[in-house]
Amino acid sequence: LAAAWRFAQRTGRNLVIDWRGSCYLDQPFTNAFPVFFEPVQDIAGVRVICDDQINQRTFPGPFFPAWWNKPTIDCAYRPDEQIFRERDELDQLFQSEQDSDANTVVCDACLMWRCDEEAEREIFRSIKPRAEVQARIDAIFREH
Repeated sequence: LAAAWRFAQRTGRNLVIDWRGSCYLDQPFTNAFPVFFEPVQDIAGVRVICDDQINQRTFPGPFFPAWWNKPTIDCAYRPDEQIFRERDELDQLFQSEQDSDANTVVCDACLMWRCDEEAEREIFRSIKPRAEVQARIDAIFREH
């Protein structure tokens, strides 16, 4: 999330947090972000879209990485090799300090440790767990 936010900030793009299909939820069309975190409209000047309006949105192509330009049926299964290839393509784009000609950049690969610590700190300062999640965190902290 921090790497995608930093890219959006640097390039003047919106950040869309679309965590549908999360392994942490049984509902594949529910965006996991607002299930676990309070709604956020902006992170340090970057407009954020992170609620279930995701299901009503379409994103303009072309897309980066190029895999996402395929017909939907061809994207139903992404082998691990493809995910790793996308991670490397995204890392190269993000590290290049340039933008992409694509209208939509899809960051659907884990980019942990691929951005600066300040970006990570900004994300942690800006997002807050929902009250029920924070209560569970506090209970686990007290217990252990």
